[in-house]
Amino acid sequence: MLSTGEGIRSYFDRIPLKWNALYSADSRVSQVFNRLFRKAIFERFRLTFVHCGDISGASVLDIGSGTGQYAVHFALGGAQRVMGIDFSPSMIDFARGLAQQKGVSSRCELRCEDFATASFDEQFDIVIAVGFFDYIDQAGPVLKKIAGLTGRRFLASFPCSGPLWRFQRAVRYGWLKGCRIYEYTPRMLEALYEEAGFRYYHVIPVTRGLFVVAGNDDSPWSSQRRLSIK
Repeated sequence: MLSTGEGIRSYFDRIPLKWNALYSADSRVSQVFNRLFRKAIFERFRLTFVHCGDISGASVLDIGSGTGQYAVHFALGGAQRVMGIDFSPSMIDFARGLAQQKGVSSRCELRCEDFATASFDEQFDIVIAVGFFDYIDQAGPVLKKIAGLTGRRFLASFPCSGPLWRFQRAVRYGWLKGCRIYEYTPRMLEALYEEAGFRYYHVIPVTRGLFVVAGNDDSPWSSQRRLSIK
């Protein structure tokens, strides 16, 4: 399910400090730069916590958890249990350190494992996969697996299709870093979410991508299975 597995793993193993700095830059200049030129990262973070619903006492699964920014934020916000899963050892090590630093390590279980082959014996109130599907060459089976793990709400991001962005991603990630990026359109996502069997899904355009709110709960959106903004 992963595009160039070892290339992606190697890339992310090298960048935990750099990746985390996108969220917590230590200088005002870096903060301004990131918010101007990496706007999508902050859009996705905001949308996740706007649309995840009440997290008090919730169980959360963060797929492709990276440096743990989302997992720790969920725990700090009142989630009872947060499981983060990422196949990069250095990312998981960093996330464990961050959870300990923020005093939430007792509520954050961080697993160094490939989601495609990982097994779970429970459902989660909230499941997120932000920045994860960029590197998945067959999203359908992954979404079906996630649908079976989602008790309430699932939030995910997807790179949007476009010739300029495609060329930039091909050079910056494919050629230079060995990480192919997979792109999506709203219609592609509608077909994938229909097949996965979510009770409802809602596609939201964001900078250079798409953000999808889906679930199996009694959300006001559940009366209309397909809700898309193109």
